[in-house]
Amino acid sequence: MVAVPAPVPSEARFESLTRALTQHVVWITDADGHFTAPQPTWSAYTGQPWEEHQGLGWHQAVHPDDLQTLWRCWLAARADRALFIADGRMWHAPSGGWRFFEVRAVPNTDADGVIREWIGTCIDVHDRRSAEQAMRVADRRKDEFMAVLAHELRNPLAPIRNAVHVLKVCRDDDARSSWARSIIERQVDQMSRLLEDLLDVTRIARGKLEVRRDRVELAEPLERAIETSKPILEAHGHRFQSTLPTEPLLIEGDAPRLAQVFANLLNNAAKYTDRGGEVRLVAGVEGNQAVVRVSDTGMGIEPSMLPNLFRMYSQAVPARERAQGGLGIGLSLVRGLVEMHGGAVEAHSEGVGRGSEFVVRLPLMHSIAPVPRPAEREPQQQPLRVLVADDNPDAAQTLAVLLEVMGHEVRVAVDGQEAVDLAASFAPDVVLLDIGKPRMDGYAAAPHIKETRPTAMLIAVTGWGRREDMREAAAAGFDHHLVKPVQPEQLVKLLATARVTAGACPG
Repeated sequence: MVAVPAPVPSEARFESLTRALTQHVVWITDADGHFTAPQPTWSAYTGQPWEEHQGLGWHQAVHPDDLQTLWRCWLAARADRALFIADGRMWHAPSGGWRFFEVRAVPNTDADGVIREWIGTCIDVHDRRSAEQAMRVADRRKDEFMAVLAHELRNPLAPIRNAVHVLKVCRDDDARSSWARSIIERQVDQMSRLLEDLLDVTRIARGKLEVRRDRVELAEPLERAIETSKPILEAHGHRFQSTLPTEPLLIEGDAPRLAQVFANLLNNAAKYTDRGGEVRLVAGVEGNQAVVRVSDTGMGIEPSMLPNLFRMYSQAVPARERAQGGLGIGLSLVRGLVEMHGGAVEAHSEGVGRGSEFVVRLPLMHSIAPVPRPAEREPQQQPLRVLVADDNPDAAQTLAVLLEVMGHEVRVAVDGQEAVDLAASFAPDVVLLDIGKPRMDGYAAAPHIKETRPTAMLIAVTGWGRREDMREAAAAGFDHHLVKPVQPEQLVKLLATARVTAGACPG
């Protein structure tokens, strides 16, 4: 005969249930919402002993801003004898703070439908709510940033389009043609800087950006930054003062990236200072650190903005309220690059209208011996045979015309296969090859061109500029990697060495 276990009293079953549901608050009230017996899980979560949560004492554990709404929902459920569902914030004793919860309760009725008690549970959903809120904030920031990006990229297009029309209707010797060309050049440079900053800050965030570890004399990137920022400082009519170190200050780092840091800070100072203001750059030594201070007499920074100033997409002035432009990523980029050099950056301001100061601290190297600077060599231009391969007709033809103006003989291919065929018949000294092309991409075409023309300088010209893209190009046989839009000065220097690289083969 099989023994049948005795039934477990309902109170015991409820107690077992409450112990099992360690992540939930399980409770029972009378028909009017009063606790009539101790609620162990309620006490464990809220820290309220029985003496405090009995009756309606549990109200004290609910956030005051949420209590009325929660109570109204319960009264409606009681009137309808229906499921009670609500949410709010409840005090969480272990963490010492308010946490979001969801509450569900069902009425227990007698045979006549009269409510005898409510059986409910409170589920902690704080982590989920916080994650959802963070996602909403991130989505909003992303949407705002995309709007700003579209705005900042459209801005240069208007003067470029107008300048192109001027060139169409004016003679080459007209002064307005020269003016239009300068407009186009300046606006294209602006668009290039915007895109490069965006790519750089993305690479930093993903851990994909690498910096060189060379011995750098601090004066070198500072002078480069000052030269880069000089046009915007002059355009705003600012008084600029710089105090550079009188002795060599050596740091370990990437000189172009450091110049990018200081130019960014100088450009910001120029943009956010009213016309005719003052911008200063002072460099010196504090302890074992090189310290660079960039200060201005500009609009200043609201104290509440200072803690978040270096975050991605953060700006001291909302996008719609400012006329200076920018993507709001400059300071995030500055911080990322400085920290990659083992340094730190901080911002100071006494408030709106009282100027700002940015301080960059970089660790000094022990040696203070001067760093020899390589002598600049003027490129010796020689006529070359150059093959340009790009499936974008405008990109290919404009680059070909530029090369012809430089005195070179040029042929154009529209895809990889045509580039391979032309390389065999034209025998170019230099091949400027786009990576992404129909029929045969640049990676596939490169080995074939090297096979037929082993002495030719092979240059990748592409919109892809990641470190891994450069490594892949080198593995395919490319000698150099240029990112669109190609700077003419950069191209001139490469072509000047092409004869040596290509073996100066006779045509």
